[in-house]
Amino acid sequence: MIVACGESLIDMVPAEHGSKLFEACPGGCPYNSAIAAARLGAPTWFLGKTSRDFLGDTIVSKLVDSGVDVSLLARSDQAVTLAFVERDQAGNAKYAFYSADAADRFFLPSDIPAKLPDSAVFLLVGSISLVQEPSCSTILALIEREHERKLISFDPNVRPNLISSKSEYRARFEWICQRSAIVKASDSDLEWLYECPANEAANKVLGLGPELVALTRGEHGSLALTKHVRIELPAAKVAVVDTIGAGDSFHAGLLAALGWLKVRDRKDLASLSEQNLSAALRLATSVAALDCTKRGAEPPTLHELAVFDPEAVLIAPGIVPQFNAKERIC
Repeated sequence: MIVACGESLIDMVPAEHGSKLFEACPGGCPYNSAIAAARLGAPTWFLGKTSRDFLGDTIVSKLVDSGVDVSLLARSDQAVTLAFVERDQAGNAKYAFYSADAADRFFLPSDIPAKLPDSAVFLLVGSISLVQEPSCSTILALIEREHERKLISFDPNVRPNLISSKSEYRARFEWICQRSAIVKASDSDLEWLYECPANEAANKVLGLGPELVALTRGEHGSLALTKHVRIELPAAKVAVVDTIGAGDSFHAGLLAALGWLKVRDRKDLASLSEQNLSAALRLATSVAALDCTKRGAEPPTLHELAVFDPEAVLIAPGIVPQFNAKERIC
């Protein structure tokens, strides 16, 4: 169903707020989305590159343990990207990246398979792998090759501290949007890019050509819009530990839901009913909320999601209602 392409790294996450001790946690935007999708039971491949050392082994092990197919993952003798995380009192994260000569940054055309799996519907791309070279050029070429074969789903996951020219970045962002069927972004992403309210910016993005734009707005919930349907949902109420990986989990939940709703091409996306788009948005929102209840990027399994929000999982194949509202985790 989903090929997630891009960086895989090690998040150095504070052991507790204000602590100078860090725990090494596998991460990266497309990597986290691959983990989240596979834990929901969606067939998922990870396409990228990591090291051959013990940190690379840690990255691969989490993929395998979560059910991700790693047959498209290359290994090299280069090091792993490190991302040091700082959290504020609300659990929001800031990052400092160390990626010079790292394996995932040197994701090369020779690391791309001649053909993606036939059963893959979505190609998920985004984040720092589309800022740093040479991985950026490699993935842009893959997008150009595949955008008429697969549904490109793009999450910019903007990191302003890595962007040297805002105008150049915006031009690349719009080039990708023009080839994407789905754009998932946060309100802060679009406000930074367009210097206007996020809802207004989302309409700008929709005008670039995608069939679906999904916007995460933190405690203010989420928004999804097509040319014919607009849905807004409130945020699920949870005790937030941190927000690391929440947007990545949302993206994965959205694609898994769309796949279960039999979306296979742009026509299917464009014709989504209000009911089906609302169902997909609800599942994505609940997946993201559960991620926020754990330290680091730790998306839920389908069972955990079913306990938390029984109605959200009813679109998943083979699901029979087994839980009632009293079992919902809050």
